[in-house]
Amino acid sequence: MLRSFSACTDEIDDAERAVSDLIRGLDFEGNLLNNTVGILSCFAEFLETGIIEALQKTLPFDIIGTTTIANAAAGTLGETSLCLLVITSDDIEFSLGLSGPISGEDPETLKQAYRDASSGRESRPAFMFSFAPLLFNTGVDFFVENLDEISGGIPNFGTLAVDHNADYHDSQVIFRGQSWRDRCAVLLAYGDCVPDFYIGTISDEKVFPEKGAVTASQGNQLQSVNNKSVTDYLLSLGLTKNEEGSITGINSFPIIVDFNDGTEPVVRAMFALTPDGSAVCGGKIPVGSILSIGRFDADEIIDSSTAALNKALSKGREYSLLLAYSCIGRYFTLEYKQLAELELLVSRMKGRKTNYMMAYSGGEICPVRTRDGKTVNRSHNNSFVICAL
Repeated sequence: MLRSFSACTDEIDDAERAVSDLIRGLDFEGNLLNNTVGILSCFAEFLETGIIEALQKTLPFDIIGTTTIANAAAGTLGETSLCLLVITSDDIEFSLGLSGPISGEDPETLKQAYRDASSGRESRPAFMFSFAPLLFNTGVDFFVENLDEISGGIPNFGTLAVDHNADYHDSQVIFRGQSWRDRCAVLLAYGDCVPDFYIGTISDEKVFPEKGAVTASQGNQLQSVNNKSVTDYLLSLGLTKNEEGSITGINSFPIIVDFNDGTEPVVRAMFALTPDGSAVCGGKIPVGSILSIGRFDADEIIDSSTAALNKALSKGREYSLLLAYSCIGRYFTLEYKQLAELELLVSRMKGRKTNYMMAYSGGEICPVRTRDGKTVNRSHNNSFVICAL
């Protein structure tokens, strides 16, 4: 059996009142099972006012999560909120681990987190939630690939922390009431439980029909497509240069990447074009991949999120909970309707027994399916991802 509870508060100054609001909203007294954990997302200022620490001292279970720029749960949404999703079960056991400080792409720091979480366990975890810091010298693929190797490829779902600042200097990972800007936290789940995953990216109607083969790349730098520089490839699709010689709004042209290995395609954002015509992307695009170029706008974001929710809510059974993360790039693309994606989720979940939490992310971690139904862990950009239990 698995139960869940969710609650939010906008009280950011008074710790006692904020904790009271959350406890009252969760209403879990007498309903917690043997194993319980809380997943949290919050506006960064909640850390400064001591509310997270006070909440952890009050709750009879551990909490883990990240800061965010906007979130939703329990029928409410906001940009300066704290949301908490509680999972409790007799059949599933939870254990947590925290890495050491991450100063570069050294996998030993992540091994520490996984070892801490799995210490004393003989069985293999069923799945993992991961909560990673947003660092300038470490990409999301570092967390996905190394946690995949360390865990033996168990399904991994998670997020990179963000905040409301332009440089994200207050983005933090939350672990048992404390917070860090440079550490990764993991939550392992043990037991007979198989989560379902749903991903909203971009519809076929918003993708150029032409496909290209990646002929050169290095890490997250895409260097050539069809033996052309990325700039020349984009110009061949009809994109144009501005007076400064660059392509305007490059962030609104996501790359849809087929790894050519039988897994579902993923989306990569283009952050910038270099003077030599390469593209700096939000994740690795290996040589041999097949790619297409899309075009994001506000309507497409809502359409793709709606499609993912439709799949999750039409399974013929009621989930206990949905945990969802959406790329912060989608939030900004919504412009003056920046809360529209959160409003969509709250509206669709109204009247359902399923508890949920959604928060914005600096990088989404979610498994994709192979043709034979197995999962492969991937990092995503510009995506809306859901884990359903």
